[in-house]
Amino acid sequence: LVEAKKRNPNIKTYGLAWAYPGWVGGPEQNPSPFSHPDLTANYILKWLQGALDVYNIRIDYIGIWNERDSNGTYVKFLRETLDKNGFQSTKIVAKDGYRDICDEVKLDKGYEEAVDIIGLHYPSDYDNYTSCHSLNKPIWASEESSSYDDLNGAACWARIITSHFAINEMTSSIMWNLVGSYYHGTNWYASSLLTAVQPWSGYYETDMPVVWATAHVTQFTEVGWKYLDVGSGSGELPNGGYYTSLISPSMDEFTLIIVKISRDHAPCTRPPLPDFDVSSEEVTFQMKNINNSGKIQSLNVWYSNFEKNVKQPAVFNRKNTIAVNTDGTFKLQINVGDVFTLSTVGDARKGTFPSSSHPKSIPQFPLPYNDDFQSYKENGEAKFLADQIGAFEIHPASLATSSQKWSMKQMVPELPIGWSDHGSNGPMTLIGMLEWQDVTVETTFYLPTSANQNTSGCVATRIDQMWQQGIVYCLDASGKWTLTQGGPKLGGAFDEKNIIQQGSVKAIGLNSWHTISLTTNNDTASGTLDDFEVFANIYIRNIDNGFAAIGSNQWHPIEFGSLQLSKVGSRWSASKYGDKSEYKVGDAINAADCPTNGIATASTSFLLRPDWLLEHIASGLCMEASSKGNGATFTLQKCIAGNVLQELRNDYTNIRNNLRPVTLGAYKKVDKVLTLTGELLHGKVSLCSGASCIAPSSWSHWAYFPNTNQLRNQYVTIPKLGYPKCLSVV
Repeated sequence: LVEAKKRNPNIKTYGLAWAYPGWVGGPEQNPSPFSHPDLTANYILKWLQGALDVYNIRIDYIGIWNERDSNGTYVKFLRETLDKNGFQSTKIVAKDGYRDICDEVKLDKGYEEAVDIIGLHYPSDYDNYTSCHSLNKPIWASEESSSYDDLNGAACWARIITSHFAINEMTSSIMWNLVGSYYHGTNWYASSLLTAVQPWSGYYETDMPVVWATAHVTQFTEVGWKYLDVGSGSGELPNGGYYTSLISPSMDEFTLIIVKISRDHAPCTRPPLPDFDVSSEEVTFQMKNINNSGKIQSLNVWYSNFEKNVKQPAVFNRKNTIAVNTDGTFKLQINVGDVFTLSTVGDARKGTFPSSSHPKSIPQFPLPYNDDFQSYKENGEAKFLADQIGAFEIHPASLATSSQKWSMKQMVPELPIGWSDHGSNGPMTLIGMLEWQDVTVETTFYLPTSANQNTSGCVATRIDQMWQQGIVYCLDASGKWTLTQGGPKLGGAFDEKNIIQQGSVKAIGLNSWHTISLTTNNDTASGTLDDFEVFANIYIRNIDNGFAAIGSNQWHPIEFGSLQLSKVGSRWSASKYGDKSEYKVGDAINAADCPTNGIATASTSFLLRPDWLLEHIASGLCMEASSKGNGATFTLQKCIAGNVLQELRNDYTNIRNNLRPVTLGAYKKVDKVLTLTGELLHGKVSLCSGASCIAPSSWSHWAYFPNTNQLRNQYVTIPKLGYPKCLSVV
């Protein structure tokens, strides 16, 4: 917020709770944040006061509960609380979810009066918003896009920030989220304006097409500008597409935004779109009332096309000015994929960066890695760790030594009123790569005097985001240790079916520091306590991969004093996979065992292009089907944009975050669904249709791993599929 205000003092600020601390549910721990409206309203008030008192930022808008319930009694109480405490100007948005809020607030006049803005998440342009419009309140798309930040994400975003007003007069579209700076393997990777996921290298994505799609609006308007009404400056183009006009309060500045995106590139992550067609056209526009004196004689033109020339796309390019005739008319050729901004504003610019000094990308997390947590400020967070359950902060160590003055402490004292996972497993923070398998994780931990005897310190490898899977070693105060598949349940219990092995050592008690380590190498696991070998070479399945983690099984302030990560074993070399830099037209494409530990190999590295081609990175050739028929196989061929045999359509956002189908042919180019399918036994990859796509000996869904450029048949472990398979030139 502070940095945003430095760049634009007029920018609006908006707060929204995704979860609430458990105490707002009262002493009975009610799972609703609205059961005690006074507690919840005062919690929000304190947050607003903190923003103002500590950072000198007055929050302009406050929401209720992200994509969950709203409550009239609470909203009215919140309004009263804000008004009584100097926040009369902070407006309330409800409910950051579905449009049923419009019918809900109509049932209570006081509720309706307390709500200033109707906030909808991912509203469909094709829904009916009559009830919302009848409230005579601004309607916002208060969360939008959630789409991967390539050219398709830019096309999605450009479309909706224009169509939302042109069709339904929504006056705000808020991008979720600003910067994708979270590990691949945690939800919604790179669903953002831009991506910067390598703090160890400083590298950030430089193309940033979604940023420049945004600039088509934000560099040519200011807070306070008004949209011109649909039919009088905004609307739909004759051959598909949308346009909106905005005008400054003084009516001396004017901006027109035009978007024409094809059905094949228009989808965001949600909601689904109906079928539609767009085509190129020449359009005549006429400015009337805003140009009575004829003083607007030309308009500055900025241009993008998010569908063509994938290698060197036109993204926010300055064009020549366009002349406005004396009658206020001008003509413009608008092609499929085009985004235009025509404006009297003349100071827009496209930022640059020094390419010579731009950091080099290093997708592999650097190992070995060590952190003693002694170099941070109090209340800070340790670098590279990503909290998933609980909150881990730097504080003075409860049992300090000359070398251990600070520790990383788990700060959540009880079950929160959650947004998604309410804490089925214990608190945990993760680090590393989703591809990791063979690592050692070592940490020192301290169990506070408030803990129970079964409170455990835990280390883990090969885990998924919420440690539902992976290898986890926990040791409690009584000396009981447990090696499990998946993390510990809150409260100290373990699912019997997940226990690999357990035993006991001498009790470690409370109020003392201890060191534990876990090593997983291929199909074995070993663990230590204070340099004593607790277990060694226990058999584990070798099909899992995932992050390293440290955590616990209780909502206690467990402390961690250090963290060390290192490679183990022989599976960190790429040589065994037969890498080579020479590939040729006609080479067959099938599936093979994925490389271990986040190694990128030439044979398995493919680029998901936004024009739906799958490009083999080492050769620059593309994957092509032998036919548009069931059973068609694949080879490498020269890349040809628009070649239906090379177009492998996918959900470009979610395929990076989960398993999704890959199908041949872009919109309306094939007469049946042909799905990319792999066979487990021989790794054959081919096209299938109908029931043959779900045979028990095959798979028909894929996940893309951007760190290694691999298209895999598993995102997290699917035991029936065995060891993960990767698309490969073999």
